[in-house]
Amino acid sequence: MSRGTNMWHWFATAALLLPVSVQAITGAEVIERMQERFADAKSYEARFEKRFYWAVLDKSLSRQGRIYTRRPGQFRVEVEGGDLVVADGGTIWAYNKANDQVIVSHYRGELRTPWEILVQYTEGYRTVAVEESKQDGREIYKVTLQPRENMPTHLRLKRLRVWVDRKHWHLLRVEQVEANDDVRTYVLTGHRINKKLKDELFEFQVPDDAQVVDQRTSPGGS
Repeated sequence: MSRGTNMWHWFATAALLLPVSVQAITGAEVIERMQERFADAKSYEARFEKRFYWAVLDKSLSRQGRIYTRRPGQFRVEVEGGDLVVADGGTIWAYNKANDQVIVSHYRGELRTPWEILVQYTEGYRTVAVEESKQDGREIYKVTLQPRENMPTHLRLKRLRVWVDRKHWHLLRVEQVEANDDVRTYVLTGHRINKKLKDELFEFQVPDDAQVVDQRTSPGGS
């Protein structure tokens, strides 16, 4: 075997031993995996913090709470201060403690849980960047999205960012930057998937003396 042939054989063997380069995951794939993770869950619960920053006033507001969902069509959102939204699959009750008012409406099935609305919101956006980093000791993906050209102007955000746990594909954080530079942020922690939830979580008792506005009796019933 000639020297040239030996050299080619060495290079070919070395190439086989080199690690194969794995193509980086795309932002669309990260979002899809996160959505699939939630879609497969029969029940879901997490703590959340909702932050809002007014750019013009340079002021911030934060509220915390818990969210529970159970298929099919049940969810509960508890917000500090006493506000509460409960859906049993047929009816939705929304209680505003400050006004001491309960609004009752039909659950027609097309209404998604607040968590699903948050996730599906990404459909009108395209990914422009995916970053891998660490947050609180865990590996995460941070996906930056921008609105698609066909999105109505009044619905457009300047930028949308989503943080996703690389191991469990949990949604960790969503940051929405509006056209006027106001920033709305949702932070989710303490995720629990497929844990048994009590039936009482999805039942609502009208508080004594609360005003009830039953929209099921209106022509639209919504």
